[in-house]
Amino acid sequence: MRARVMRCTAVSHYFHRLEGEFPSIDGRLAAVTRERYRRIDRFVQLTLMGAAECARKHALSRDCGLYLSSGVGPITSNVLVQDAIHRDSRMPMPFSFVNTLGSSACYHVAKELDLAGEAVMVARGSASFSAALTCAQADLESGIVSQVLVGAVEECVLPAERHRALLRMGADVTVAEGTHWMLLEPDEREGVAVHDARLVNADFDGYESRDAARLTSFVAGHDKTQFGIVMNGPGKSVLVSLE
Repeated sequence: MRARVMRCTAVSHYFHRLEGEFPSIDGRLAAVTRERYRRIDRFVQLTLMGAAECARKHALSRDCGLYLSSGVGPITSNVLVQDAIHRDSRMPMPFSFVNTLGSSACYHVAKELDLAGEAVMVARGSASFSAALTCAQADLESGIVSQVLVGAVEECVLPAERHRALLRMGADVTVAEGTHWMLLEPDEREGVAVHDARLVNADFDGYESRDAARLTSFVAGHDKTQFGIVMNGPGKSVLVSLE
């Protein structure tokens, strides 16, 4: 039985190397969302921005599945809560506590895009995006959903030295944030694998979701070619050009 292709109908890609501070994404977020959000953290901002940019100009089914992945999750909110308790001996702010739950970002996206399908968050230290793609493909093939919106979001704690220390990274590892999304639908066509060497980008070395960053940046730069994703075993995604 040959692997089923998930055709990419839209893609969004944002990756930013951090030096001293977070760049403002307020304008970019406001341009693609209906609501004006307050008291959401950077992780939710990045999630909303990436998902909404991917979905704009496309009609989403209400049953469109939402699959969010992250290697680090909402690390800043978690650090704020832990610092408040253990360093400052005080109770954390309620919104900071709520924002420690990465799955709350799914709620905001589903509400913003008016989705009523599956909403899943996959958080693990490696290949979280491929794991989310595996979940998405299973739901497509079972008929639970007719479309899937799959994304990877990574944020950072500043200063960068603290982020590296928390994740036990070397001093030479790039510290970066990003949000990378694909809107996928089932397709009956065959696909030809895109060679991995064409997807390599040094900016993604050490980045938790570098597989998602490589895939989405490559597809975003080749708008005239139709691409799909094939799952070649558990947690192993292959980008293909459709015949």
